[in-house]
Amino acid sequence: MRSHVVILLTCCLLASTCYAQVTMSEKGVTFTRLFKQIRKQTGYKFVYNNDMLPKDSHFDVDVKDAPVSAVLDKYLRPVMLTYEIRADKTIIIRQAKQPAPAPAKAVSRLQGQVTNESGQPLPGATIAVKGTLLGVAADQDGRFTLEVPDGNATLTISSVGHEPRELQPWEGMLVVRLQMAIRTIRDVTISTGMFRRNKTTFSGATTTFTGKELRQAGTLNVLESLKTLDPSFVIVRDNIAGSNPNQMPKIEVRGKTGLSSNTVRDQFSTDPNQPLFILNGMETTLQQIIDLDMNRVASITLLKDAASTALYGSRAANGVVVVETVKPQPGELQVSYTFTTRFETPALRDYNLMNAAELLEFQRLAGMYDPGHFGGNLANDNLYNQRLAEVASGVNSYWLSSPVQQRFTHGHSLYVNGGNNDFQYGVGLNYRDLKGVMKNSNRKTWGATIDLNYRKGKVNVANSLYINGTDANESPYGAFADFVKLSPYYRKKKADGSLNTDRYLEVFTVETDQFFPDTFRVGNPLYNARLGRKNNSNNLLVQDQLNLIYDISPHWRLSGGFQLARNNGSSILFISSDDTRFDGKPASQKGLYTETRMDARSYQGNGMLTYRNVLHEVHSINGNLRSEIQEQGQTISGYSAVGFPADVRPNPAFASQYPPGSKPVFQKTKVRRVNALASVNYTYKNRYYADATYRLDGSTVFGSGKRYSSFWSVGGGWNISSEPGMKNHPSLDLLRIRANIGTTGNQSLGSYASSSVFGFENDPNIFGQGIYMTQLGNPLLQWQHTRNANIGLDISLWNNRLLAAFDIYEKYSDPLVVNGARPPSTGVSTYAFNVGALRTKGAEAIIRFFPIYLPEKKIMWTVGVTGAYYKSRYEGLSNVLGNLNDSALKSGSLLRYVDGYSPDELWAVRSLGIDPASGQELFLKKDGSQTFTYDVADIVPLGDSRPVVQGIISSGFTWKGFRLGVSLRYSLGQRTMNQALYSKVENISLADLANNQDKRALTLRWKQPGDQAEFRGISITDETPISSRFIQKENYLSGESIGAGYEMDAAQHPWLQRLKLQTIRLDAIMNDVFRLSTIQSERGIDYPFSKAVSLNLNVFF
Repeated sequence: MRSHVVILLTCCLLASTCYAQVTMSEKGVTFTRLFKQIRKQTGYKFVYNNDMLPKDSHFDVDVKDAPVSAVLDKYLRPVMLTYEIRADKTIIIRQAKQPAPAPAKAVSRLQGQVTNESGQPLPGATIAVKGTLLGVAADQDGRFTLEVPDGNATLTISSVGHEPRELQPWEGMLVVRLQMAIRTIRDVTISTGMFRRNKTTFSGATTTFTGKELRQAGTLNVLESLKTLDPSFVIVRDNIAGSNPNQMPKIEVRGKTGLSSNTVRDQFSTDPNQPLFILNGMETTLQQIIDLDMNRVASITLLKDAASTALYGSRAANGVVVVETVKPQPGELQVSYTFTTRFETPALRDYNLMNAAELLEFQRLAGMYDPGHFGGNLANDNLYNQRLAEVASGVNSYWLSSPVQQRFTHGHSLYVNGGNNDFQYGVGLNYRDLKGVMKNSNRKTWGATIDLNYRKGKVNVANSLYINGTDANESPYGAFADFVKLSPYYRKKKADGSLNTDRYLEVFTVETDQFFPDTFRVGNPLYNARLGRKNNSNNLLVQDQLNLIYDISPHWRLSGGFQLARNNGSSILFISSDDTRFDGKPASQKGLYTETRMDARSYQGNGMLTYRNVLHEVHSINGNLRSEIQEQGQTISGYSAVGFPADVRPNPAFASQYPPGSKPVFQKTKVRRVNALASVNYTYKNRYYADATYRLDGSTVFGSGKRYSSFWSVGGGWNISSEPGMKNHPSLDLLRIRANIGTTGNQSLGSYASSSVFGFENDPNIFGQGIYMTQLGNPLLQWQHTRNANIGLDISLWNNRLLAAFDIYEKYSDPLVVNGARPPSTGVSTYAFNVGALRTKGAEAIIRFFPIYLPEKKIMWTVGVTGAYYKSRYEGLSNVLGNLNDSALKSGSLLRYVDGYSPDELWAVRSLGIDPASGQELFLKKDGSQTFTYDVADIVPLGDSRPVVQGIISSGFTWKGFRLGVSLRYSLGQRTMNQALYSKVENISLADLANNQDKRALTLRWKQPGDQAEFRGISITDETPISSRFIQKENYLSGESIGAGYEMDAAQHPWLQRLKLQTIRLDAIMNDVFRLSTIQSERGIDYPFSKAVSLNLNVFF
């Protein structure tokens, strides 16, 4: 009878266990959380010792109607835990007893580290021996120690948000890199440049991209790739500089926050709308980021709103770009080598120029050969017939190809690293020769890096030495515009087929006076290019950064960093006295030599106390106290000299004098900053979270009356998908809302704002040496504050097949800081003052969908779209900036400073078209009447030069190791000033008639009464005012990036192991391959734009 009872109780227990089923789908779960959910759904109580549970271990749980025993087997065995289910519905958790090793097998002690594909540690990653109960969890630095049986053991490594890996262990230090799971929500953690935050419990608007993603988008530099990946990061194209490799780009993040105007500037006075750049936790320059070796980049994080940027206070109003480089990893010696080649060709199809016959006919119709232009009828007829004969003989020179080239760029990057669990080292070398599409223009960069890292117990010491050099050359062919305007009836080649390098392309004499005939000469830019023109600049940066970390306890950490940097640069411009531009000048003013030298030194230091803890398993707290000091100093000196003999080398000793009215320049500046910061993040049950930041900044940029200013932010969010009623929703994976508000500042005005600047008069007078004030200091200048509010929504559906992020924001900068020109009566040229405000409202979206997702076959297809919209307007300016508007009017600028309108609004008089009877332009006045008289009082706003919306349409396909990706940029609704219409169709003076023009000057201009034409009469050579006819609405679609690649690793290709190789990756990328626009305009005035094809080969062994 007793045996029957035992059997009956056992069956009841087993039945109860089998009947009690668990359903749970949640990411980032701890064991404590798992046990609570099982108890809640089944009633089972758990008994265990907290010390047995792996620290910082988080894993994904996805079970449906599963027995309790199956759930426990699945998640306890990999971490060497076992369990016992008792009849009283109690489950006892115990350490699993390791089976005694077989006598024939030995056990090895394996140490290693688990990182993501960028080399950043993955705390809590699980490392298990496949088919056994052996396993551990990685610590907060991703490190682990595991006893592994010798033989054919296989390790399984997994981490939240990453693809698991299986591999065979080997002797020495094991470093495992896990790739991010494509369908998971990006950015499990984000780097703010000061510390890391959990993406799902941070209220800030941020995006992070790995170095691999950046290199797949392009190979030019990290910022060009970043604009392809994030719609809020915009590089404003310079139509003058085109694709010049030595031109620093103009960058904006979520629009403008400041005013740009001409002022006294220095190295620390940058574009007031440029974001702040942080490299490995320290502030850096745009040039250093541009020249940074892309293969060194581990990740880039873009901080956009107050919750994320308030950490940087007075310098973060325009957003923050945080760049982290690759760190050395423990283990055996590892070598990574990357070869990059780039083929670049000029984009010349945008130039719609006349051929020789068309230009000659246009000149005839425009009256160039009429009596009086070059003298009498005979002189004009002779000149016309001479050129007509050249055209008839077949002369039709294509000058645009003369100064350009198609060249290959090559780059090399090598990084060697290794070490053990206590000490790691890394040494990197890189070199790149980036050739531009203008002949002999290039930018050579080279660099060396030494990374050392020591970690023992609670102490971590890291040091990085970085050396970078650049050598940049501009083309000796000068401006591309000089070749664009050359007439095609001039001979580019001589009769023998050689290139025409004569001093003049054409010389003709007109007998306007019996004794003093006039001689006209057309200079040959090919001749000038051979005269040894030099336009070179070079730069050398040496930077050393030391970081210290001391773990006081499991919850407290003390860290600090200090960086020293020195940057030396020089530039030389030399133009020979034989250059045709000096024709007609006295010998004492021929030739030009200009030399400028710069020496900059800086230091930065910071200290931070960090607290991190989880209280009662529901309250997560992360707090930081930080302070920082900074000093930047620079010295700039330079001079110009003229009066060079012919045929001399660029040596200033050969000059005879300074240019008239000129003298050497010398400038020495210094900026100091100090700040204190407090930041805290609180999370409750991974559902509700809040952030708060307060920062106090002090700077010598501002006067004694306003030396310090404070900045702050508060934010919060709600993970709706973590609510109990939403966790098991079959379609919803993630749904969270976040919001924040705060203030940041802008210090881009330089180091002169609070100081008065004086200069000495060139010539003394009877009273002695005179001085004058060039700038009046403002000791009461207020700091610019930008209030930034952001609301965001993140959503993931259908097992992460649809991912989307939406943000709306408002930025309000008040007061603005302006370095504006003052009236001449004041005796001061510039003065910094506060005026008005700038309000920007915008929205952005990132959407990605997987139509095909077959991970077991490694086949995936993704499509995505990003979009950004914003609108800005001035407030409170009144007429304070009227002098700047007057200057803009005189210079022909279409921008104005007017309340209620955008900084990018284009202003001009409205046009009603061309009168068919007279060929003159008809204007619309403000009162609605019509007139032939242009009046500046009728100038009105005509539209914004920034797109209504712009973004990227992308698609990617992967099949095993093969990858194909396409990114197309779209831009809608922007108003563009078509310079080609204004300067090469109309507004062609008598002197400019000799230059080549746009074809539309011949085909679309009015010629006779009754013509329905778009442009004024072809014979009109007086100045054409800018009107709405030249401002066009533009929409365009361009091939931003098209790439394909193939990657092989040793796990799938065993032959790589025999060659001691881990991975080989080959990528081919095309950038800017096409551009379809609704308007026809010239792109690239002084330097043409380009199309590029890149090949990137990476070998890791």
